[in-house]
Amino acid sequence: MSESATKKVLIIDDSATTRAVVKVYLAGHALEFLEATNGQDGLELARSARPDAIIIDLKMPGMDGLTFCRRVRAETAIRHVPIILITGSRGLDLRNEAIRSGASVFLNKPIDVPVLAKLVLSYVGPKASSAP
Repeated sequence: MSESATKKVLIIDDSATTRAVVKVYLAGHALEFLEATNGQDGLELARSARPDAIIIDLKMPGMDGLTFCRRVRAETAIRHVPIILITGSRGLDLRNEAIRSGASVFLNKPIDVPVLAKLVLSYVGPKASSAP
């Protein structure tokens, strides 16, 4: 049984360069990319498009990545979507806060692209499970 539906990855970052780099490195994996430049627009897009995975920057104007994670986890329809939170900030306290807020994974910048690609594909690939 093959799964032919294209998986959707929502990329939320106020940097057009970061969004473009992520798309380039994930190209070739039959993914559809959705983009938002801030957390509020990203949340609205997540609600309407129901992505299979979300990549979001921590620091953005308006709604930051932590607030976004908490909002997504509070919504029944999208609370199961894996969230990869990326940041240039470091620290165990921040990592713990990200996980408490609902991030599935916390990655530091500069982004280790092979690691990011492997994570995304593990969430949306054919072996990805919807089991809690």
